[in-house]
Amino acid sequence: MENFTNSVLLPENLPEIMTEDFNQLDKRYLKIIFIRIAIFALLLSGGFIAFLIFSDVILPGLILAAIISGIVILIVYNILISLLGFPKKGYLLREKDISYKSGIIFYKQISVTFNRIQHVEVSQGILGKLFGLSSVKIFTAGGSASDLSIPGLITADAQKLKAFISEKISHHE
Repeated sequence: MENFTNSVLLPENLPEIMTEDFNQLDKRYLKIIFIRIAIFALLLSGGFIAFLIFSDVILPGLILAAIISGIVILIVYNILISLLGFPKKGYLLREKDISYKSGIIFYKQISVTFNRIQHVEVSQGILGKLFGLSSVKIFTAGGSASDLSIPGLITADAQKLKAFISEKISHHE
């Protein structure tokens, strides 16, 4: 029979996760992000231009300038956040868990222990196929959406990561 223990752990004794230990996403993923921003910009601008062409409403110059400025500011903001935030994204594979971090304004780090993972999948969208990149999605019990998603991985690396995690979770069953 095991003796039950529940010792106090002090914050200074907890293991640290060093930022430099995280693996960076492939730089080609930044191109995918910019293509998505460009598509968003085209749709937003195209929708506004279509509204102006097909609408009977004539906007005063000041309102028109404000809307155009708002669209430009929104697009520039998305570009800046993507450029500054990309180096902050990364994943870390450890003995008992996997972590993903992102964010510059709102920092987020998600860690999932292998014994909580139900299944793992590799997915690849149209742009991912063009650039040879995939995402690894990790699912835990009780949810239909992935609990952790790591985008921007070279497809071969994503498949290796999936195989490694699948091997880890098969030992916990």
